[in-house]
Amino acid sequence: MPSSTAKRVVLYRFDRQPLEGIVNPGAYLLPDHVEMITLGGTLHNPPYGEFKALCFVSEAGRPDLFTEHNLFERRPKVPGLWTRFSFRDGDKLDGILSPNLLDWPAMGYLITPPRSGASRQRVFIPRAALLGTELRGVVGRSAAAAALRKRTVPAGDQDQLTMFDP
Repeated sequence: MPSSTAKRVVLYRFDRQPLEGIVNPGAYLLPDHVEMITLGGTLHNPPYGEFKALCFVSEAGRPDLFTEHNLFERRPKVPGLWTRFSFRDGDKLDGILSPNLLDWPAMGYLITPPRSGASRQRVFIPRAALLGTELRGVVGRSAAAAALRKRTVPAGDQDQLTMFDP
C-alpha cells in the first residue's frame, strides 16, 4: 500500500552542502535518480552518483550526519546487521541494516544510523556513493538461534503423569 504522506529529508552531497526537501516515501527511488522537492518548491532529481546520503528527519535541525556521531561507540542494541559504509570521499558511517535482503532497495541501502532521533531517523545510501561495506556484527536473535534456544523439558518432568490425559 503506497504511503500518502510526504517525508522531510536532508540530502548530503559530496560538496558538503546539505539540501533540505520533501520526498514521497513510496516513490522517491527511481531507476537512475531520487525525486525530491526542495523547501523552495523546486523539483530536484539528483543522480545516485552525485550524493552521499538521503536522511529522513522529522524536524528541521542542524544537518550533522557526517560531522558527529557517525560511528557506533559500542555494539548497538537495535536488531539487524551492524554495517560500516566507506564513501568515495573517505567518510565512514555506521548503520543497522535489515537482516531481510528483500527489504534492501536495489539502488542502495536503507539504514538506521547511530543516535537516531528527530534529526536522523533513517538514511538511504546509494550504492554509487560507496567504496565498500563492512559487516561489523549481527545484532539480535535470528529465528534459527531462537529455535536452538527453545526451552527444553527437564528430564524429571517426562515421567510425570498428567492429570487430564484422555
